[in-house]
Amino acid sequence: MADVTESKITDEHRAMLGQRSDPIEVVPKTADAQRMRDLLGDTDPRWADGTGIAPPYILAMMEPRLPAELSPQVLSSGILTQTEWKFSQPIKLEEPLQAVTQLIDVRDRLGGRYGYSVLVMFQTSYLNSDGEEAAASLRTITQFDRPES
Repeated sequence: MADVTESKITDEHRAMLGQRSDPIEVVPKTADAQRMRDLLGDTDPRWADGTGIAPPYILAMMEPRLPAELSPQVLSSGILTQTEWKFSQPIKLEEPLQAVTQLIDVRDRLGGRYGYSVLVMFQTSYLNSDGEEAAASLRTITQFDRPES
């Protein structure tokens, strides 16, 4: 594997920064939340049956695909390497949210196990019916070129 000494991120890739997707409606379903709680053995009373509040990990089930038009393809392969969630208010079951995704960063990563890679970061904001952010997720995709066999 040759050492990369110059960035492969182009001005075209950087021009995508800050662009936002069209809103996508997502609805946290009661049945999905119950199924996830049962699967995880979660007995937390804050989101038990009847509260109308979704467990925070419901976002993992609802997260929309990353929009291709906002995804710079710098290297040939990629993998989700990190997700962070932030909650501004409880997520209500059966209440539609508007998910809007934005490309917020693209940067080089030198060294490491696979050598040169590129970190691409997206934020998805979940807006309630009043247009307020109820939650957000920050996803990092690490792009890399597969080593030759």
